[in-house]
Amino acid sequence: MSAGLDPRLLARAREVVADTTGFRDDAIAQEAVERVLRAELARGRVPTEVLSELQQLGSPLAYTLVRAVLVGETYFFRQPEHFRYIAQEGIPTALRQGALHLRGWSAGCATGEEAYSLAACLLACAPPGMPVEVVGTDLHEASLEAARRGTYGAWSRRESAPALHPVYELHNGRQVSILPEVRKVTRFAPANLLAPLPERFGQFDFILCRNVLTYFSPSARDAAVVHLARALAPGGWLFLGTVEVDRTPPGLTREGPPELQAFRKPRPEERTFAQLPVEKPVPALRLTPAPRRLSAPTPVLPTPPPSPPPPPARLHLQALERIEEGNVAGATAVLELLVKQAPDYLPGLLELALLRERAGARDAAFPLMRALRTRAGQLPPDALVDGPEALPARFYLASADAYLNLGALE
Repeated sequence: MSAGLDPRLLARAREVVADTTGFRDDAIAQEAVERVLRAELARGRVPTEVLSELQQLGSPLAYTLVRAVLVGETYFFRQPEHFRYIAQEGIPTALRQGALHLRGWSAGCATGEEAYSLAACLLACAPPGMPVEVVGTDLHEASLEAARRGTYGAWSRRESAPALHPVYELHNGRQVSILPEVRKVTRFAPANLLAPLPERFGQFDFILCRNVLTYFSPSARDAAVVHLARALAPGGWLFLGTVEVDRTPPGLTREGPPELQAFRKPRPEERTFAQLPVEKPVPALRLTPAPRRLSAPTPVLPTPPPSPPPPPARLHLQALERIEEGNVAGATAVLELLVKQAPDYLPGLLELALLRERAGARDAAFPLMRALRTRAGQLPPDALVDGPEALPARFYLASADAYLNLGALE
C-alpha cells in the first residue's frame, strides 16, 4: 500500500506520531498514516511541502496524523471490577481517613464514557453534600468535544459491562444522554500523558488509566506512570490495564488481587519502619593468632561437585537489575537462560514475553504468552507462584488472556 509514497515522508510521519503519543513503532497503524499522507498529496501538495510541515510537531498535519492513529475503544463501566473496588474499598477508606471531597481523573478518556462512569460511581457512594469532581483528559480534541456533548449510542453500552450506577437516561429512543447531576461534576480538557498534568488540576483520589499504556514504548510508558503517580493525592489509588505494567510503580503499593492492577500511594503516617532505610552494622574485627607452619604434606582435597543452577527467582532478580540499568540485551540473555532451565517458572515466561513485546518482537512474545496461559491454567487459581513477588496463578492467567485477546483484536 505504501507504493508511490516517499519513504522519507512515511518515516517522518511515524516519528511525529511516536514523539507526540509515545506509541511504540509497531502500535502505529501504517494504514492510517498512509491514508492521511495520500489525502494531503491528493490535494495537490508536493512531498517536500508535506515533509516541511511535518518538521513542526504542533502543525495541523501532525494533529491530523495523531487523530488518525489514536485508539478510541471505550464504553460505560468497562472493567467493572475497578468500579466495584472503588465503591467497596476505595471510597470507604478515603472517608475513614477524613476526606472532605472525592476527585477522579480519567487519563486517556477518549469520548468520555470512562470519565462519566467514574463520576457516577463517586456520586453514588459519596455522603450527601460531599463535593465530587472528575476530570477527563485526552490528546484528541474531537473526542473531547464528543465527551462534552454527552450523547451516546448502543456501542457505548455493552452487555459485558453492567450499569453499576445511574449515569445516563434514554434520549431520542435509541440514544442515551448523561444525567445532569453526573455531567455537572465532570469536565474535560486536552492533556498529554508524556508531560506532567498542569498543577492547576490538583491531585486526585482515584485515577483510571486503562488500556492506554499498552501501546506506549517502554520509555514513554515509564514516564507516563511517573506522571500519573505524582498526580495522586496521598492515600489515592491508580488503576491500570491488565498487561500495562508488570511491577509495582515506584512509590506506590499494590492493593487488592494482583490481576486488579490497583496501586495506592501511602499516606505519610502509613510509612513503616520496614520502609525506612536501615544502616548495615559494621562487623566487629576478630583477631586470631597466626597459624603455625606445619611440615606435614598438604592433603589432596576431593574435587567439589558442580554447583547447582541458581534458583529461578535469583536469575529473575538478576534480569530485573539489568532492565533497571538499561541493559536489555543482558536481561534478555538471563531470561532466556531462565526459561530454558525452568520452563514452568511463570514469572520468567511473563517477564521475557513482555521484554520482547517492548522490543517490538511480538511474534516472539506470543508463544511465551501461550505457554504461560497453558501452565497457569493447570494450577489452582489461588495457588501462590514463587517469584520476586508472590502472586497467585490467576494473575498470570489473566495477564496471558489479556495479551492474547488484545493481539486477536488488533
